[in-house]
Amino acid sequence: MYTLINGHKINYEIINQHLVDSQKPVLIFLHEGLGSIGQWKDFPQNLCTAVNLPGIVYDRYGYGLSDPLQEKRENTFLHDEAFIYLPGLIKNLKIENKIILVGHSDGASIALLYASSFSDKLLGVISEAAHVMLEKVSLKGIQKVAAEYNNNESLRIRLSKYHPGISDKMFNGWVDAWLAPEFEGWNIEALLSGIKVPVLAIQGDDDEYGTYDQLLSIKKNASSEVEIFYLQDCGHVPHLQESEKVMIKMADFIFKIV
Repeated sequence: MYTLINGHKINYEIINQHLVDSQKPVLIFLHEGLGSIGQWKDFPQNLCTAVNLPGIVYDRYGYGLSDPLQEKRENTFLHDEAFIYLPGLIKNLKIENKIILVGHSDGASIALLYASSFSDKLLGVISEAAHVMLEKVSLKGIQKVAAEYNNNESLRIRLSKYHPGISDKMFNGWVDAWLAPEFEGWNIEALLSGIKVPVLAIQGDDDEYGTYDQLLSIKKNASSEVEIFYLQDCGHVPHLQESEKVMIKMADFIFKIV
């Protein structure tokens, strides 16, 4: 299904459609910087089933089956997603019930940004591998995946499966944005004080894009209770690499706030 936001066609799917018109809160899933609906695998459906709630997954602008990127990504592109596209999606789909955001990587940063201004619409935020400041390890991780994409046909083929016809534009737009000189010093910590709802902050200790300092910053700067879940021997994608543990923790968090 598609909806038009800011002049761009955005692809989305609804999970547990039969629960949408109830009074139940809605989970909205925000994918990673190279992600899409398909790259979540079955995790959103399984989580929604476990907590008996409806959910929405969508391809952000420039990803998946949504409209391809038409312009250079600026260093405010995550803010645009949080303050233009996500509110547009909520408005277009007529979501009036409370929302729980589930964001991964860039999607988690977007979730935190949205919560900083629209906590009144939320019950809580699940932040997985978020960036709230740009670390040296983040840049190294992006440079490494850029080299892999340019030298490893299997990665290009894998991404093209989820971003048909737009994978090069998607990938290069994301890499060029994060590695641009104007992204140096990127930081959203000052905005986190606007978060007034409970947060579950998840990260793996082998995350190639961020350190434990990201979790500490969220806990320090948010104006609400922040629960930290730090996974040992886990990388940047805990919901796939430690799916069972993450599922249990997310479901427990949701049951506590609903």
